[in-house]
Amino acid sequence: MSNAPIQNEQIEYSDTRRRAAAAAPRRSLRDMGPITGAIASAAATVGSRALGLGAAGFVLGIVGFFVEKGTGLLDHPSERWGVLVYGLLLVYMAAGAIGLGTAGLWRGIGRVAMNLVEQHKLCQRIVARVFERAEGLVEGVNTPEILRKPLPIQKLRDVLSRAITAYATSDDDESGLGGFSRSMFRRLKLKVCRHIETKIIELIGEETRDRNTVELTLERLQDLAEEKLDERVMDALDGARNQQAFVWGGLFVAVLALPPIALALLR
Repeated sequence: MSNAPIQNEQIEYSDTRRRAAAAAPRRSLRDMGPITGAIASAAATVGSRALGLGAAGFVLGIVGFFVEKGTGLLDHPSERWGVLVYGLLLVYMAAGAIGLGTAGLWRGIGRVAMNLVEQHKLCQRIVARVFERAEGLVEGVNTPEILRKPLPIQKLRDVLSRAITAYATSDDDESGLGGFSRSMFRRLKLKVCRHIETKIIELIGEETRDRNTVELTLERLQDLAEEKLDERVMDALDGARNQQAFVWGGLFVAVLALPPIALALLR
């Protein structure tokens, strides 16, 4: 099977892109400005949301206990139960603080991630870092020719997967951060990288299906990623944020519901 049409298409695309680049050069990481201050501020936002909802959950746990006790849902004929029932108060308080606090943590991380993607171009930063690493993984050197060299789709996927893993587990973009800010950003970076990897593979599939190609260049894929990735990653982060909040909020509700159900069956 000849790859001549594919290579011609890639070369034609590269020529067109080089002409466009003269009028609208790609933004470098340096042009995007520092992100350290935004991350430090983001860490404070995440912490305040987690503590705020945790405190609210603590209070709701107390309220839930006394409402259930006052309405007789926690009654049991055992004489010793009148004292032991207050052990559930500690369980309810802990469930509220941990469940809603964790829900607040994940909602905070999700909101911060979306702000960093939208306002501070986090996706473009990660894409730039990943493709820098991918260029070196192709043949061990970074040259313009590497970007324009057509690569088999499977090789392209493998290279990008390795590049994303290498960036996600590195300390890139973490200089100046410490403590909670560094920990939060590393977790956030890993989550965004996972979404980016998934969405880039989707872009590869769409491109090969639409153009009926078996090879792509890093240059072409990077352009697609910069053009289409932000919105897709934002949608994925929003879904993950809501899902985590529902899981931990549901845990809190389940803890409040299980004791009355169990006691009703024992009576």
